[in-house]
Amino acid sequence: SHRRRPVGDRKYAVCDVLVWGDNDLAGADAECRMFWLESRFSEIPDRPSRRARLLQLVPAVLATPEALSQAYHLDPGYPKDSLLFLHREGHYHVSDPVTPLALNWRDSQVSRWVIDMPDKEAGIPQRQAVVLELRGGGRLRTAERAIVAQLSEQELQTLQKDSQSANKGRTLVRCEVDAVDLATRRVSVAQVSGFVPSRTRVWADSWGRIVFQHLHRQKKTEAISFQAVMRAAIGNAVPSRGEVK
Repeated sequence: SHRRRPVGDRKYAVCDVLVWGDNDLAGADAECRMFWLESRFSEIPDRPSRRARLLQLVPAVLATPEALSQAYHLDPGYPKDSLLFLHREGHYHVSDPVTPLALNWRDSQVSRWVIDMPDKEAGIPQRQAVVLELRGGGRLRTAERAIVAQLSEQELQTLQKDSQSANKGRTLVRCEVDAVDLATRRVSVAQVSGFVPSRTRVWADSWGRIVFQHLHRQKKTEAISFQAVMRAAIGNAVPSRGEVK
């Protein structure tokens, strides 16, 4: 018989819940989901079964300046990846590509991989890679259905040669861009790499994700820095340059 691999002491960090048993919580607001999680975790035995994967609750806290500073600077005992911001009345839009009132924020302090790098050893690619949805006439749009680029006839013909790899129902293509225009909300496509298999992606990139990657690549992160997040949490009490309250 096949021997199972030992589970070891790995843990899953849990910060939100969409489904628990027979309970669908995707339509519940964030405050309800957080209360549900804490209640369920209080019922989990301290010593789970031998082969069970351990779960560790990451409790939700109000986004006060003090809580943000602690989440950003302190070591929680596990590798951080991002800060998750949820509006207490927000709920998930499961059938939509973007959920309003939910934001994953990160920088190099909280994440090892802020900028997309397909090959970690090769470092940051020269061009930014984006995944867009191909529409009629060669138009390319984001997850929010905003048209951000237009393919030429030659690029379309090249793609059609590989049409068998296209997704059924939603055609996603991977592109390399050499410019992102924030004012006009457009991207300049330098090269179309090909179709994205449906088994690997369901949605195109959002405009917010494209801009976030672009600003980090260009090292123009002042507007999305941790200091900017802190200023938003503090409100009118704006810290001086270089100061984190």
